[in-house]
Amino acid sequence: MARQIAVLILAAFLAGVAPRVIAASPDPNAPQRPWASLSPEERRVLAPVAPDWERLPGYQQQRLLSSARRFPQMQPIQKERYEERIRDWAAMTPKQREAAREAYQGLRKLPPEKQHELRERYLQQKRERGPDEAPRPRERERDRRQGEGPNQNSR
Repeated sequence: MARQIAVLILAAFLAGVAPRVIAASPDPNAPQRPWASLSPEERRVLAPVAPDWERLPGYQQQRLLSSARRFPQMQPIQKERYEERIRDWAAMTPKQREAAREAYQGLRKLPPEKQHELRERYLQQKRERGPDEAPRPRERERDRRQGEGPNQNSR
């Protein structure tokens, strides 16, 4: 139950960045870009998703590239948040990502004050929980071997 609440609250927190990351509706036919074709700065910013990059759909790569290109103009606090959020996203299993997407869609319908309340609860839980609560690389690898690799349901 606590994990479900954490996913909901994470989705609310991501709502602060997602509108900037998710531009217009995605083009499902967007071509994929090879990792090697990215600039050094784009690769540095997107490093957390590097292991999954080649398997991401083209439209998702475009969204990530769009946000990576805005990264240099971000304020330091925005850069810190962006880096933290992309690391969190990269560490999620496909099921967690899908749950976060669904939660985000539901949260978008909430009034701004309710979104703010959920974001504050998430931040409080995160401060109390500490960094040890995030999925560990071994858990991600185990999930991949069990057919829950990060790209089976990624968008």
